Amino acid sequence: MNNTSAGMRSVCEDIVTGRENRRDSIRQLKEQAQTIRNHARKFLEDSKKLHEEMGRTLRKDLQGGRENLIKNVRSLREDFKMKEKDLKEDLTEASRIWKKMCGNPRNKKAKLKSSSGGKEND
Repeated sequence: MNNTSAGMRSVCEDIVTGRENRRDSIRQLKEQAQTIRNHARKFLEDSKKLHEEMGRTLRKDLQGGRENLIKNVRSLREDFKMKEKDLKEDLTEASRIWKKMCGNPRNKKAKLKSSSGGKEND
């Protein structure tokens, strides 16, 4: 009978030890899970702050880029207006020269006849 009682005692001790070990393991797992949750919360908070800061920086940079773009467009418009005036004057002069050179074909023929003394070879 000693064998049986010793066996039962050993089984009971193993059950108690197993239960304590399981309880310790569960407690450690809960602590680790809580630590992981805390790290995840901190990561999300930091990510949110970083995202907001990036948004502010991007808005500021885009606003500055927009202002530079507006300045560049204004400058281009002014340059175009100045060059447009010169271009119109050049085109007007070129048109005047072209009209003077070409003129009316009948007038040109008459001018040629009068300048050659009526001796035109066709």
